[in-house]
Amino acid sequence: MSSALMMFLLFFICGFGAMYVCFAPQARKYVQTLELKFYMLPVIYVWLFFALGSIGAYWVLNNNDFIEPLTLWRVLLPLGLAIIIYVVSLVEGGIIFGLAVCGAVAVLVWAQPVGQGSPVPDLPIWSIRLGTIILGSIFCLYYKIMNSTTQAFVIPLLAILFGIGVLGALGAAPMFCAIAGAVLMGTLTAYLGINYFGPKIDLDSGACTVIAFLTFSLLMLNFGEFGFVPCATFTMIFWVELASALWHKYMVTHAGTLMENSNYYLAATKYSHNVLALNIFKICGICVFLGWFQLFAANTFSLPLLAFLIILWLNNSFGKSDIGEPKNLKEINRAFVADLKQNIEDAKEALNIQKKDK
Repeated sequence: MSSALMMFLLFFICGFGAMYVCFAPQARKYVQTLELKFYMLPVIYVWLFFALGSIGAYWVLNNNDFIEPLTLWRVLLPLGLAIIIYVVSLVEGGIIFGLAVCGAVAVLVWAQPVGQGSPVPDLPIWSIRLGTIILGSIFCLYYKIMNSTTQAFVIPLLAILFGIGVLGALGAAPMFCAIAGAVLMGTLTAYLGINYFGPKIDLDSGACTVIAFLTFSLLMLNFGEFGFVPCATFTMIFWVELASALWHKYMVTHAGTLMENSNYYLAATKYSHNVLALNIFKICGICVFLGWFQLFAANTFSLPLLAFLIILWLNNSFGKSDIGEPKNLKEINRAFVADLKQNIEDAKEALNIQKKDK
């Protein structure tokens, strides 16, 4: 485990250092000139360093911890598909872009062997693949709703990658996934640091999709490795935000974009960068711990469902809290519960008044 940890840290530091050295000057230059050149785009550096890290990890590791043998084709495929997704995003949008992303996800899913490590062994393989394609397409296409702030976009991804890294150290996921994830984790951490107090060069919609797709590709490498369900649990932050945004947009406000109806967007309008980052980090930590515990759960979907409900509670408490009150997760939840109790008491009083009138 010590050698695995050292390798994880080495690849993380390399990813962080490379991203910081290459992208930070571009960000400073853009702030000074306000002229955005193609080579300044952060997604280029994220893709490049992830590609170098993935290919390097493939040759450095023996990869004999895969149940289904890892091939160079499965390493290179997501890199090529990510390029296609971003090129299409530059020239097309709407339905064509959506079809391109869904097609790329479908190719990636179908390229992954399932075998005895199937996440749902009782179902036909074709149905598992179809369900994964649908969920994967939603994840890649709509992860952009998390881009309300750099903290809301990056920290949940770091939690996913860190969770995979610990699974690799425990032997529950192939070390290749952990090491490749460490490189991506390093580059995203550097991006977060550079843009912490406001995006200097923001991620466009295509870039958000590409980064989500690269993260999804690491999840898919666990598709037939018995560790897919814990890895999927790590993504629960996104699914909660998407569900909350859909509910708020179509049932409450009937206005705005999905991003503007997400809890983290609402929280960003009220709290500082530090408060936002700290509370998202805490919520992600709970999600990651539940994903790790899923390894030992008797029921395949018990902890993912529990994680969804807990994160739903915490995110709504954070996003819907009053401005300036309070500033940490414990106080936010206490205020949320107090407000809920007060609403119940008000409802009881209203019912009592109606009964007396009758």
